[in-house]
This record gives sequence, C-alpha cells and structure tokens, in this order.
Amino acid sequence: MLRIEHLAVSYGTEDVLRDVSFELEPGKFTAVIGQNGCGESTLAACINQQLAYRGEIYFEGENLKEMPPRRRARKISMLPQMLVSPHITVEELVALGRSPYLGLLGRMSGSDREAVESAMESAGISGLRGKFTDELSGGERQKAYLAMILAQDCGLMVLDEPTTYMDITYEGWFLEKLDELRRKQGKTLLVIMHNLSQAVRFAENIVVLKGGKVFFSGDVESCLERGVIEDVFSVKKHVFNEEGERFVFFS
Repeated sequence: MLRIEHLAVSYGTEDVLRDVSFELEPGKFTAVIGQNGCGESTLAACINQQLAYRGEIYFEGENLKEMPPRRRARKISMLPQMLVSPHITVEELVALGRSPYLGLLGRMSGSDREAVESAMESAGISGLRGKFTDELSGGERQKAYLAMILAQDCGLMVLDEPTTYMDITYEGWFLEKLDELRRKQGKTLLVIMHNLSQAVRFAENIVVLKGGKVFFSGDVESCLERGVIEDVFSVKKHVFNEEGERFVFFS
C-alpha cells in the first residue's frame, strides 16, 4: 500500500520531518499523532505532493513523485485540515470528487452521478444537496467534503485532523463513519488526529511523531502497553469498562 522511506522536510534551517519511515497496512485505520508542530500536517502535504521533500513515498510500489497527478487522484483521496467554502452547492462540491475520471469535456456519466448520490447518502447529507457550502456549519461542511472524497472512490483516504471544527456529536459520528468505511468497503485510512482518546479507540495502528521523527509505529495495543502516549504527551492514562467495552482516555 503506502510506504514512506526516510522522509525529511526542512523550512529554511529548521527540520520539520527527519528520517520518517513507516508503512500502512491495507484495510487498516492508522492514526498519526504528535505534539503540536511535530510535522503531522507536513506529512500529509508530502503525500499529496504539495511540498518538496527528501526521501521517497511509494504507493503500491510506485514512487509518488513519478505518478501522474490524475492517476494519483484515482488512488489516493486527501481531506486537508483547512477547507475552503466556495459558493457552490453541496451536490456540486461532491461532484468534484469525480473529476479524475472525467474526459476533456468534463461530462459526468450515469455511473458518475450514481457515485455522487451514493457518497451523499453515505455521508448523511442528501438533504443538503441544494445548500451552498459557504452557508454550512463546520460539521456539515466536513461531512460534505467527506462525501466528495467518497465520490472520488480511492482505496487510500488521507485525512488531516478531520474533526477539528466538529462538536462531540459530529466527531463521534464522523469517526464511526470512517471505521464503517474501513470495515464494509475495505478502505485504508491514514488519519492525523489530536484527540488521543479517539485515536486509540478507533485506530488499529498508530504512528507517534516526536521532534519530527517516528517515536513509535505499530498496533494500538502495543502502544498502550508500552506507555508511549504517556511518555510523549506527559499525560495519564485511564481505563474503564462499560457494558463489556473497554474505554481508554487521557488527562
């Protein structure tokens, strides 16, 4: 799937990422966490080929630097942290997800329209289709953009802090929806997260960045057993069980 080898990024004389290497497991939810300024969003920008970097990023064995943008957009969908709100309808926004598949005239086929309808239904925004995106709440806008990348229909979805502008209700729904996509559609997820409790609840694998380097990469259980999060974030772990389900949170 996605393999990152010795990735490094510098802004002037400051090293933001240093020798970052890890690999995603297909069909798994991998969370990337780190203290503020540890390069998580820079990592997402590199995968999206928005920044110059040293090292290599491979998708299914092919170097992303050599992959044409149109083909890359059919393989990897990206939901950035900062989202614009263009004055277009929700349906028009979601339809942009089909752009990599359209011909020179940009006309959508019946299957393209079906993909748009399915994406809106899956994201729970069919009723918002006619609203303008600049009139949506933060949570509604995130749902609309989720529908857009669902319409893009890629095997790998990269999301940079997707719940930043959501209240707790929207946040829980959004992460459960991502988990459902993984389970039912086999999507591979790389999600940059700041909510530590949600990261260990929903992710199966976790990458912990510290000082721009990979401090830990592995499954969530190993991360919890080794006390990695406590060491990196100077927090205390709490565990409780409710109705047979274990919950972990940090303070």
